[in-house]
Amino acid sequence: MKNTTRILILILTGCVTLPLLATLGFTIFHKEKVFDLKAAPPEKIISLLERTLDRHQSVFLSPEYYPAIPAQDLKGLPSLIESKKAMSDVSNFYRLHRERHFTLLVFGTFPDSIAMVTNLTDSPLWILSGVSPWGFILVPNISTTTKTPIWSPPSQEALTQEYPNATQRSEWLIATAENLISIGRMGAAEELLQSATATGKCIASLHGAQASLAAAQGRWNDALRMARQAHGEDSRNTAATEILSRALIECGHPDEGLDVARKLTDQLKNQETLFLLARAANAANSKAEEIEALRSLVGMARTQHQLLGASLTYLGQAYARNGERGEAIRSFREAVSQRELTTEQRLLLRGMIEHLSPEGLVPTKN
Repeated sequence: MKNTTRILILILTGCVTLPLLATLGFTIFHKEKVFDLKAAPPEKIISLLERTLDRHQSVFLSPEYYPAIPAQDLKGLPSLIESKKAMSDVSNFYRLHRERHFTLLVFGTFPDSIAMVTNLTDSPLWILSGVSPWGFILVPNISTTTKTPIWSPPSQEALTQEYPNATQRSEWLIATAENLISIGRMGAAEELLQSATATGKCIASLHGAQASLAAAQGRWNDALRMARQAHGEDSRNTAATEILSRALIECGHPDEGLDVARKLTDQLKNQETLFLLARAANAANSKAEEIEALRSLVGMARTQHQLLGASLTYLGQAYARNGERGEAIRSFREAVSQRELTTEQRLLLRGMIEHLSPEGLVPTKN
């Protein structure tokens, strides 16, 4: 357990140079940009890990961390299969929690982790105890008499002492703010971005994060202005480019938004950029391009064993708008069979299938 403590600390401090960290990042949308942060995160995160692991208490670790930990050091943790299953649905997580009684949850920044952190922190059962560029720490809210400390932005003095280098301090502030935005903690994110502004460092990344915040708050004109600045300062900032495309659409410039989405997808093709391309094509009434983007999205999700319900539903709708009734029905039928859909969603899809089906054809029920 001592070794596991050390490895987890290295992961959270950014000192492990393993393939896992090449895929970790800190943007509100796709996790691409990786900051070169060598300084340690707040001491309380390290001490919390040390204290919990050394006491042999039960820890949940999100799947993205597992490749960085040697197999012999995973004995006290759920298996990777158990962790993945728990992340697939919150009911699965609570089923595993009832078996293991977790006293510490460590989540990274992959989309599934963001979704789970958002879900759990909406519950009174868990408290957000730590946030850093590398992820989130949650602890159970088990006592009404002894108040569990809730994470709050560090003071300027504490942060300067922790990160005396202004560039590293700005990187930490921006990356942590973007993680906060992704889980809906806008006030704390704004506070960190104000502190980052005061450093005068990492201007392109700062503008990108400010665009993320504005977009998350629905301030699309501000988001457009900031995203243009960030994109102009660093065209490789894919998160800022995504926001630029979305903001152009929201501000009534769908053709320009589609052009930006096309260029982004040429540069980086993943589920997030393909969905953005489909959304931009829909806004610009480019039906064939929307269908092609959604077909690619579904194909990628199949390959990566991701959830398909939403993608298939969007694809079915795109086919229906284009008058391709048969393809729409096939997409909706497959969507109905996906386990993540609710009963209400399945009923709606069956209604759409029935509406699209030729007279007298009874739709397949799943």
